[in-house]
Amino acid sequence: MLRLAALLIALAFAQTAAAQDFPALFRVVNVSAGDVLNIRAEPNARAAIVGRFERTQVGIEVVGLSEDRRWGLVRIDEGIGWTSMRYLQAERSDSWRDGQQTLTCLGTEPFWTFRFFLPNNRAEYVAPDTSFEVRTDAPHLPGTQFPPTLTLPFQGAREGFAVIRNGVCSDGMSDRLYGLEGQIYWRGQAQGLSGCCMLGH
Repeated sequence: MLRLAALLIALAFAQTAAAQDFPALFRVVNVSAGDVLNIRAEPNARAAIVGRFERTQVGIEVVGLSEDRRWGLVRIDEGIGWTSMRYLQAERSDSWRDGQQTLTCLGTEPFWTFRFFLPNNRAEYVAPDTSFEVRTDAPHLPGTQFPPTLTLPFQGAREGFAVIRNGVCSDGMSDRLYGLEGQIYWRGQAQGLSGCCMLGH
């Protein structure tokens, strides 16, 4: 837990320099045939290897950058690690705030998942005792610049809205970190949901 707390502080500091740029999706580039891209425990080439990406790996979500912007923080299994940005290339030029990328928010106690299939206007909510689909106002979604946020009003089986904002987020169940926080508010209910969000899925 001490390591996780230190990473939260380091990542929060790093994100202030380019909060609206991350999280973002990347692909592996410039790795030789037969080789892999290492994921390390700390943002330096001498740190222990905790995982690896294949040379053709795509859809890697970089949550934030190290202070020197040379290393990207990525999720692996139930934890996190750092990989060199020298071998990663952005898959898209747009931002998560543009309403053009699918976003998945999730939370615990109770466990729930809310997928927003953007830029389409369909979304689905899944929890142990219920699941349903709703429609959003995509692609015309309100948001703010500073701090970066995106609001997703929805209607259908349930009505309400989701607010997604840039921020270091922990699921509370593992050492995994996310670059987006999400809050869900239901019309007519005082109690909403709070969780973490990621790109795609």
